[in-house]
Amino acid sequence: MRYFYKALLIILLLPVFSFAQSNFKPGYVVTLKGDTIRGLIDYREWSSTPTSINFKTSATDNVRKYSDQEIRYFNISGLESYVQYTGAISMDFTDVNRLPTARDTSQREATVLFKIMQKGDNVVLYSYTDDVKTRFYISEAPDYKPIPLVYRIYQNNDGIVENTYMKQLYGLANKYGVLDNNLQRDIEHMSYNSDAMLDIVSHINHISKTDNKKMNDTKGPAYNWFVGAGVNINTISSQRGTSYSQGGGVSNTSLGPQASIGTNIFVNPVTRQLQFRLEIGIADNHPKSLYTLKVDPYIPFEASFDELQISFNPQVIYNFYNAENFKIYGGVGFNLSYFNYSNSYFGSRARPNSAFEFQASEPYFFNTFDSDFLVKVGVQINKKWGIYAQYISNELLTKNSYFQFNSTVKQVGINYFW
Repeated sequence: MRYFYKALLIILLLPVFSFAQSNFKPGYVVTLKGDTIRGLIDYREWSSTPTSINFKTSATDNVRKYSDQEIRYFNISGLESYVQYTGAISMDFTDVNRLPTARDTSQREATVLFKIMQKGDNVVLYSYTDDVKTRFYISEAPDYKPIPLVYRIYQNNDGIVENTYMKQLYGLANKYGVLDNNLQRDIEHMSYNSDAMLDIVSHINHISKTDNKKMNDTKGPAYNWFVGAGVNINTISSQRGTSYSQGGGVSNTSLGPQASIGTNIFVNPVTRQLQFRLEIGIADNHPKSLYTLKVDPYIPFEASFDELQISFNPQVIYNFYNAENFKIYGGVGFNLSYFNYSNSYFGSRARPNSAFEFQASEPYFFNTFDSDFLVKVGVQINKKWGIYAQYISNELLTKNSYFQFNSTVKQVGINYFW
């Protein structure tokens, strides 16, 4: 188990090492003086709105950092745009775990960058995220002054939710002649999140779902698929002090084939640095321990069985080196496994079974289900191929106190992505 914790520590530290890596994309900045400077912008997987960006005029030029106080606007070609905003920022929490007990209208005055989520003929939708929450703003011609789309939630005897943003969007939809029964129903049932906001604002801007999809397709698909194949290295051992160990029983490592299929869901389809992986695997093993009994009748003995493992593995994968055609990643997750056993045998190597105190048909009393942690590292080459290794922590295989078998699994293999 100590190896698992060491590997887990390494995985948790991987994002630290990724900070030195850059991901420059074509773009431009507009300074406070109105000058437009074209070049390359370091595009990151920002979980919060950036407070600064790294910029250089060419691939060989030195990097310059621009803070959100120094630029009026920046654009990463075909990907994202941000505009400077000076004004009030609401500070009330909307996280259900941090709700105020009374109506909170606190604000701070700040100069920050707003992400432009959609710019249409009628309105512009913005978002701003910090460690408090995500907020949405909207603006109209001619001045395009961002107005907050207000959402408050606080807790008293009944619990209060102020969905003022619904009334605001309802008024805009009516103003621009797009309000109908379907849109009204959508607004009344919408949530305060990016997808819902974009859906309603697209109607106000007369942007169809097809056109919206075309705009988002420039960022690439939100997920991909993969298959894998490799070797399953399964070490079966018994705890010290069990009757099996005291009788001379030894651990065994067996090799068998394993295969998997799954999908990666990208937090940001452009950078693909952080992803959630869902994987289904199958592995076949045939453990066999050969030893000499240290108790009567002191004869050569065998403990063997065939094991088929079917697993479901949800994981979090992070590319700590994330170049276009070469990635190095690490991940952690859970291994949920179903086991099927056959050809169980415990007895004399000469056979038939001489261990009369056990049932010959099922001497081990196997567990058929177990859940454990896994850690994974790997590389991806040219977007299509990958090599990986993963470690699955101890799995308890048997119910019988005589054996107390544990299984530790290591897997190495290759992946194909599409």
